[in-house]
Amino acid sequence: MEGILIEEDDSRSDSEAPRTPKTLCCGACTEDSEEELGCVAGPLLLSVLIVVCGTASTITSKLQYEVRSRGFEHCHYDDRITRRCPFTKPYFQTLVMKVAMSTCLLIAWVARRCRRKPTGELAEALLANEAPRQTPDRSAILAVAAPAFTDLLQTALAQAGLLFVSSSTYQMTRGSVVVFTCILSVRWLKQKLRPHHYVAVAVVCAAVALVGVAGRFGEKGHTSLGSYVLGLGLIVVGQAVGALQFCLEEHLMVERGLSPVVLVGWEGLWGVLYFVALAPVLSLTPDSDVAAAALWHEDFAETFDQLAHSGDLIALTLASALALLLYNLVGNMVTKQLSAVMRSILESCRTLGVWLTSLVLYYAFHDASAGERWTGWSFLELLGFALLVYGTLAYKELVPVPLPRPASPLPIDRQRSHTI
Repeated sequence: MEGILIEEDDSRSDSEAPRTPKTLCCGACTEDSEEELGCVAGPLLLSVLIVVCGTASTITSKLQYEVRSRGFEHCHYDDRITRRCPFTKPYFQTLVMKVAMSTCLLIAWVARRCRRKPTGELAEALLANEAPRQTPDRSAILAVAAPAFTDLLQTALAQAGLLFVSSSTYQMTRGSVVVFTCILSVRWLKQKLRPHHYVAVAVVCAAVALVGVAGRFGEKGHTSLGSYVLGLGLIVVGQAVGALQFCLEEHLMVERGLSPVVLVGWEGLWGVLYFVALAPVLSLTPDSDVAAAALWHEDFAETFDQLAHSGDLIALTLASALALLLYNLVGNMVTKQLSAVMRSILESCRTLGVWLTSLVLYYAFHDASAGERWTGWSFLELLGFALLVYGTLAYKELVPVPLPRPASPLPIDRQRSHTI
């Protein structure tokens, strides 16, 4: 709920208006709690939660890929055949995300049942500033199937790409969604972009290229060049699909009146239903020893067998689901109580959080598989990160783009002097 200010006298300025029990800060302050610290604590807590939960979701996903567990299938590991194989299951991770998202429906239902009816002048203010959304009808629920499919596809592509690149490279490459959002805005939504938008997109492209080069040479020896390029390609294609998803979601929220939490919940439920048909197909496709086989084959019976033999995997899966659930809920609250602009800034902080956590895993816990070490190429990656943040904020018009101003026409007297 956004902050609401009810004034006794409309003729007074905000600075002159008395602080009354009716003044709310960020929707959380009352006459007893409206202290400066209290007004900051709510937004600050939300900001910390979205960064922590977003970071945790990426790190736990990467950690799961590095855990080895006993299953009934054999694999080649360290030049030998073994049944203790790495948990390279991108589709299972996608399923976990869909289950976590669908839980938002239950939370939205509980919140609706527990919500108290506002009374008095505060009720009038609430109703005036935020009209209640109706329960989605059958046609709206069916319409969610389209963005749910694109969300499923982009998540699966991104999770598969995470197999072959580091956590920080994965997170930074996802910033390429700005490029595809720009393309769709022009070609599909028929929006006219200004020069600074194109400059911002060019900066983002340069940033992703720098991150890709730095990640490849910084991680040299961990994966082959082909696997690394495949991973980057999957993530970038996933972001192209994600940009289409954003456009579809915006249409549903604006035209159908779906709230973000309900939309996320139905997308998750649709994703689970898609997996009912997808799981048997993935299990029946031919397996292979090549790393790219994870794109078309995943035996879910083997997946649950590995989970049953590893407490670490179970703990990481539960942690990942909880982080994703909180991330979706808190993300909606940040957008609602603060702004979409603030969420964009916090997403950049999430990227930095993923990188810092990876460094801590390497140096503090000596985990070379899931962590990252600082190399000479890390400075190039840092430059790419800075350009990525700048390009993203410039595209959203939060920071200026130094473009030359068009030459102003000469005054009439000067024009005449030039024509003589």
